[in-house]
Amino acid sequence: MVNFLLPITFFSKNYTNSLAETVAMIAFPTFLAIILIQLYRYPDRLKLIVPSKMAIGLTGFFWLIQLGTMAWSYSVTGETILTTGIIHSGIILAGWTVTVYVAWAIIQLTIISEKDERSFLKSGLIALAIYLLLTVLPQILVTFHFAGLKGYVNEIAQLFERHWRTHQGYNFYANGSYVTTEGRVNGFEPEAAFLANLIGVVYLPILIGLTATGQKFWNWTKSKMSDQVVNTVFALVIFVVLFLAKTTTGILTAGIAYVLWAVFANKKLRRNLVLLAIVGVILIAVAYLKVGVIHNTLNQFLFAKQGTDNRLGGTIALALTFLTHPIFGVGYGFTSFFILKNVPISTTDNFEFQHVYSQFGYPNLSDFLGWFASFGLIIMIPAMWLFFRLIARTFLVKHQLEKIELSENQMAWHRGLIISFITMIILEAFSSIFVIQVFLWPYLLMFFFYRKHIIRLEEELK
Repeated sequence: MVNFLLPITFFSKNYTNSLAETVAMIAFPTFLAIILIQLYRYPDRLKLIVPSKMAIGLTGFFWLIQLGTMAWSYSVTGETILTTGIIHSGIILAGWTVTVYVAWAIIQLTIISEKDERSFLKSGLIALAIYLLLTVLPQILVTFHFAGLKGYVNEIAQLFERHWRTHQGYNFYANGSYVTTEGRVNGFEPEAAFLANLIGVVYLPILIGLTATGQKFWNWTKSKMSDQVVNTVFALVIFVVLFLAKTTTGILTAGIAYVLWAVFANKKLRRNLVLLAIVGVILIAVAYLKVGVIHNTLNQFLFAKQGTDNRLGGTIALALTFLTHPIFGVGYGFTSFFILKNVPISTTDNFEFQHVYSQFGYPNLSDFLGWFASFGLIIMIPAMWLFFRLIARTFLVKHQLEKIELSENQMAWHRGLIISFITMIILEAFSSIFVIQVFLWPYLLMFFFYRKHIIRLEEELK
């Protein structure tokens, strides 16, 4: 069962906008079925998915505060298209709550041993390789004007591509798919930035952890060196895709991830990565000056400042929304109304604001500030305390690994997963400055996977 968990999350299309996105994806009924099958096969594992009293208490506290806050915001905003509405917001928030529980429960039921952990990651990486080959590569070729692949790309997009709501004159998918309309690679995600987050935050840290420790991972390779070559090439392919996605998020994620890779790598790999980086910077500099496509890509998505009015205005407005409602926030689904009240006028002179955001609602363009504006300090402080407590426990376990009698391969496995977790957290924190949607299935599965591994190590240390 563990082999199905990550692969199914690539199919991210949501089939209704009436529910939380994750509940409307094919992964949701699949995971429910797997949970039921696991409980039927191993009824004694039921106790593993019973939440602790603390978890139940915190969830109840969260809901009590949010319902009160949403009711207050509704009394201010009334019925308006600019907010989700109190009933719909409650339904969607309930969907996200169920999603968190299901993601935690399925990891609890399916990943019991190191063998399960290895199977979980192997299946995810194999699925990623297939995804890159069958979905992302054709999209890349289309962006380089291989017109013969447009039909194929559009067909699979109709089946599996997740879409934002569209409006007249504002449709990322008007030509049949995102890539044929916008000329940027997105996989099955609604935008290029979300593909960059998926492969950069979820999967790249796994490969960084594996290569940093130089361990034997794949059964079909003959030696550790073969593994190192395979995993290094795989990681470099992801870096190339992050660049070709033509998104600021992808380019910056690639840069930060590469630095982390060099920091965590062993001496030999670090030396090679530094040399490769020097050569790469020189080649990119030359290409920037000589190759039009590279020049335009870097100008548009890294160096240029124009076209960022809405992101800047939305970020400022979210900060002001939080500062004017610091304790309780404004409630889930109600930030749009307050963003429009606080957005600087100087950032509103553009088509997207005037014809979409001001008419249908202003989305949170910074997840980090969006969490604070929605939930306030009363929820965010306990949440951050729990989060940083887990990180502290991770570093403590990392320094205590020597106390456990482990083989070289087991030690490398534990160290690799800790490196992967730390890398994912750093990249996730960076991406949350923009939009990452950390409550989607891949991010939750990986978070609870790493969390369970840390807890297992703590138990072994005792």
